[in-house]
Amino acid sequence: MPEWVFAKQDPAGVKRDPQETELFKSENSGEGEYAGTDALVREILQNSLDAGETDGQPVRVRFALYESDAGPDAATLAHYVRRLQAPLQYRDVEFDSAGLPLLSKRFLVVEDFGTRGLCGDPMRNADPPLDPADPEDFFWFWRNIGRSGKTGDDLGRWGLGKAVYRAASRIGCMLGLTVRRNDQQTFLMGQAVLRIHTLDGVEYVSDGFWCDHRDSQGVPVPISDPDQLQQFRDDWNLTRDQEPGLSVVVPWVAEELTGERLLQAVCIHFFLPILQGRLVVDLVASDVSQEQARIDAESIHHWIEKIPWTGPKRAKRNVAPPLRFIRRCLQDQSPVVETLLLGEKKLPEMTADSFAPGVLKSARRRIEDGDLVHVALNISLLPKHGDPVTGVMDLYLQKDPPEGAVDTYFVREGMTITKLNSRAALRHVQVFVHVDRGPLARFLGDTEGPAHESWDSSAERPHRFWKTWKGRVQFCSKVVNPLLEVLMPPNQKADFDLLSDLFSVKRLKLPQRGQEEKKKAKDDSEFPSLPKSIRWYRLDPKRGGFRVVASAQQPIPPGARLQVSLAYDVPRGDALKKWTTLDFDVRKTNGSVELTGEGMKIQRPQGNVLLLKELQSDFWLRVEGFDENLDLFVRIDEEIPFEETADDDEASPEAVAVLDVAQATAVAEPQQRDSETREGGLRSVFRGVFRGVLGGGAPAEDDQS
Repeated sequence: MPEWVFAKQDPAGVKRDPQETELFKSENSGEGEYAGTDALVREILQNSLDAGETDGQPVRVRFALYESDAGPDAATLAHYVRRLQAPLQYRDVEFDSAGLPLLSKRFLVVEDFGTRGLCGDPMRNADPPLDPADPEDFFWFWRNIGRSGKTGDDLGRWGLGKAVYRAASRIGCMLGLTVRRNDQQTFLMGQAVLRIHTLDGVEYVSDGFWCDHRDSQGVPVPISDPDQLQQFRDDWNLTRDQEPGLSVVVPWVAEELTGERLLQAVCIHFFLPILQGRLVVDLVASDVSQEQARIDAESIHHWIEKIPWTGPKRAKRNVAPPLRFIRRCLQDQSPVVETLLLGEKKLPEMTADSFAPGVLKSARRRIEDGDLVHVALNISLLPKHGDPVTGVMDLYLQKDPPEGAVDTYFVREGMTITKLNSRAALRHVQVFVHVDRGPLARFLGDTEGPAHESWDSSAERPHRFWKTWKGRVQFCSKVVNPLLEVLMPPNQKADFDLLSDLFSVKRLKLPQRGQEEKKKAKDDSEFPSLPKSIRWYRLDPKRGGFRVVASAQQPIPPGARLQVSLAYDVPRGDALKKWTTLDFDVRKTNGSVELTGEGMKIQRPQGNVLLLKELQSDFWLRVEGFDENLDLFVRIDEEIPFEETADDDEASPEAVAVLDVAQATAVAEPQQRDSETREGGLRSVFRGVFRGVLGGGAPAEDDQS
């Protein structure tokens, strides 16, 4: 008879109560809503797609949400939970006289078809070689947490995806039956991850297994008896007979989990493989349909219309995915606008120079005409070992699409990265960013956290595989905004009809007398052009900030120092004197303003003043995080009015952002002297206007660690 087995706690071992299920709870859940629905659907479907067989047939996944009266009888349920009473007391779960938890007995069954099942040695307890041709799925699924055997082309990475099953169970367990394609064997096993607990005076670890028995080494042996396997199928309403794949039962599922939210999560996170015919989802839930609902390429439009799109925008639950637009992208045969290879010698940036000469003219005309434009972005990636590789990102853009509502969707290998977005909607441009299998998909997949919601430059995993990767991650996640500035530059010509509807002037029929051009007097003086002042440093405006860099036109004087004074500009008076800490404070390490750079030392004598000293020939400083809706006033003094302080901080060389700025100006005001500047000092005043602006170049590749 199958039973739960827990290993004894090693007195010398570290005691750990697991917390990994907290990684999959969304802060965007509403009142009375299960917080892990998105993660549950995302992890299940990505694992099934990763295990899909490449025979041209779609992977089919069935979600069945059953009510309390559809499961096993009371005696069978009591046997399933009898051994779990001791660890469940830490969850404040109470039991009735029959030994059943006083919880709703609803349960969830998830089955995938068209997959290979959990292959490999079911008794393996040591790490196998990572061989994609011979996956040890059974070992990695059942005997590992936070460790994965997946390769770079898989959607998942962390080995935590299966935790979503246990997170959805009020008693923290799951049961799984697998039929393997390679040998047609069927195995049943279960796992509970609860708390370290004591039973009959003995302390046990938090992880337990539902199994047949344990072998001589204490390894849990999966259940393979045909009668017990069939009984399990009947008890939990499984539809699997001998088809390869995996069926998982989540008993005592959270009461807040609903079929409608499961359906919405499927349509948000995996609309692309459904439209491509690679994925079919069946849903059995009474709040969606009295019969089984099938979501495939033909019916997904129907089911999306039945979903109330009133959720948070950050989770893409405020508007239905643009399926008709995505279909046009998948069928698009128009010429591709291809970039040059970006990021070969410095961090990649998106400007007009990112394209070959003559390419942009046609693309700009097409997007203004409302045509679908396909841009193929080529980016150089630097593996930790080996030669650089080229990654490709496909971006589809259309202005004023016929569907009306617009948004930006980032999709990696069929899975929507929900927390990435852009400002394209402000220009009424629909955008679809698609990263298919290849080096860039592997690169970006390594930057995603366990929930796979964003591309994160603070991740640790990419350090193992990639060099100088942080700037590339930020470039990829923000590339839509500067691309739109390149494809839709601001109009530089005067529009005399702009306000004609508001201020109309009746044209008179009589001819108007024009003003004669004033003849130039003979004694009018021609003013000679003033020589341009060449500095040994340069100020470059960037979105939300600016950059000060060494200029190649002049060497840095010995012992040179710079004082950079900052303030938000004001209509009247001295902006620097009206600065307040309520605007910003560069002395705060955790404030809104961020400093990065190399080749200097920085002092912060005041909240809006930076002193740069010990300047090297290739120094650079980037300051960002200012309010983009305000004008920023920047003054640079070569003489230092402030006294030296002991607050020395090395500028961090770590995070060098490629900022998505659209337009910028840097105007040098006439030089002047005042009481703040010492005799012989030089003052240059720069004003950077950062409203929807585009900046200059990124630092060279060797400017960052």
